[in-house]
Amino acid sequence: MKKLNNITILVVVLFLSFACDDILEEDITNDNVQIISPLEGTLVEGNTVQFLWKEVSGADKYRIQITKREKGLEVDSLINAANFVYNLGPGDYQWRIKAENFAYQTDYIFPVSFKMQASDNLTNQSVILKTPSENIYTNNKNLIFTWEGLSNVDGYAFVFIKKLEGEQTVLEKNDIGATSFNIEASVIDEDAEYIWSVKAVNATSQTPFSKRSLFIDTVTPNQPTLSAPVDKVEISPSKVTFNWANGTDSGTIQSAITNTLEISDDIDFNTLLHSSSTSNNSLEYEFSSTGTYYWRVRAIDGATNKSDYSIARSVIIK
Repeated sequence: MKKLNNITILVVVLFLSFACDDILEEDITNDNVQIISPLEGTLVEGNTVQFLWKEVSGADKYRIQITKREKGLEVDSLINAANFVYNLGPGDYQWRIKAENFAYQTDYIFPVSFKMQASDNLTNQSVILKTPSENIYTNNKNLIFTWEGLSNVDGYAFVFIKKLEGEQTVLEKNDIGATSFNIEASVIDEDAEYIWSVKAVNATSQTPFSKRSLFIDTVTPNQPTLSAPVDKVEISPSKVTFNWANGTDSGTIQSAITNTLEISDDIDFNTLLHSSSTSNNSLEYEFSSTGTYYWRVRAIDGATNKSDYSIARSVIIK
């Protein structure tokens, strides 16, 4: 009977923990999202449209969907604010939105139609950058930059800035006729944060610069140092926790480290029994049979620089 009572209590606790959020959340099921713009039949000139709506009391976020006629869904995003700015090409579109919280949600509003039309005036438009992605870490210095094209453009301007104890423009190129630009490795003379910017230009107007940062990191992580278990230790349980330490990163740009643990029954690691990665300095592995096994660790940073392998150790599973 006591065991049954304990199970009952556990079920009640679990029910209350899941139901608590429902109790605390405001029921918004019967509410409606009131949109501000774009309204039905709106004509938007350019490529940038701002979606606005009134906040719904009790809502934590909003689900917005944008579709293009004869193409389908373009955007399906969850937004925390009551506005959303997005770039779209010329064409006919519809958008709809609903409010959500942890426990409840409203219905979508009836789809609202609007039209995007190309404009000669670039002032309120923007260039959509494609690659490299924002805040990427890389050890590659031969970079190709790409962006989406705009209508009614004579060309694009590209600026490349090194940000290291101040900002220095290291490359500037105007009148680019394509939607891509590559730089030679010699332009990047050291590890640093670099900012690349693109703007579109025609005879009467220009867009603001669209900017992204990237980080050049060419310094390899230091060799990891194994800490436990000690070499040649005999272990009776088959489940072993491996621990190690990373050395200090001497590079100017230091990206996140991922450690890869490798286990083999061959001292030369010609065949791997196990390989797994972690951002921590510890991993657990359960051996399926007795014998002598070898383990080592390698560190890989966010720019894909790889350290030397640690000195290998052995464990004897009894």
